[in-house]
Amino acid sequence: MTIEDNIGFGLKIKKVDKKIIQKEVKKMLSLVKLEGYEKRYPSELSGGEQQRVAIARAIINNPKVLLLDEPLSALDKKLRKEMEVELKNLQKKLGITFIYVTHDHEEALTMSDRIIILNKGKIEQIDTPSVIYNYPKTKYVATFIGDSNIFEGLVVEPNLVRIDGLFDYKSKENLKVGDKELLLIRPENIKIVKNSNIEFQKTDYIYNGPLSKVYGKLKNGQEIKITVNDYDYNRDYHCLSFDNDDIVLIK
Repeated sequence: MTIEDNIGFGLKIKKVDKKIIQKEVKKMLSLVKLEGYEKRYPSELSGGEQQRVAIARAIINNPKVLLLDEPLSALDKKLRKEMEVELKNLQKKLGITFIYVTHDHEEALTMSDRIIILNKGKIEQIDTPSVIYNYPKTKYVATFIGDSNIFEGLVVEPNLVRIDGLFDYKSKENLKVGDKELLLIRPENIKIVKNSNIEFQKTDYIYNGPLSKVYGKLKNGQEIKITVNDYDYNRDYHCLSFDNDDIVLIK
């Protein structure tokens, strides 16, 4: 089956006139940037081009909602990033609601206007990508989206959580004294400094261009991850610093 036949198959089943099918297929090929591919076969296309054909085949039927179940999972990273941009632009042009299923948290943040986090069939949180990332409501969401450092603390005053002698967190809400609470600090919100009350021992360093990863252990044995600007990273410093506002209370 040629690309033209493939894309127009849905309209053919509906017994739409051949001339209209040809016109619509041409429009779809232009939309997914595959003009002139009508007579080619799927085996002659790259993985990304095959994905575009699949999308064109779906949208030619003018659906109100389009379900995409991990549509980019088979592509390499570079091609996946390119297709993410193309899919977002396509969705804006068409005005169709896309329900996009993915296990890739970066892809979820990039593609979505709203994200639903599911855990064993249960909705953990529904919100915008920025709120999901910066203010996750549960430990599952905090660890599923992005890198995270989770601390367990004890409420010692109605608005104060103490983390095993490491630091105190002042909450904006009243908490029950004696309860245990979980706190989240994202790796990019932690600074490596010359002097502070929070010392750590570096265990690993992974170079990743301008933003790299430092791994270490705190004096209570807890592992910690820090994202550093590689150009400013001082390997001789062994203390950590972060702001109270960068700490998020999670459940």
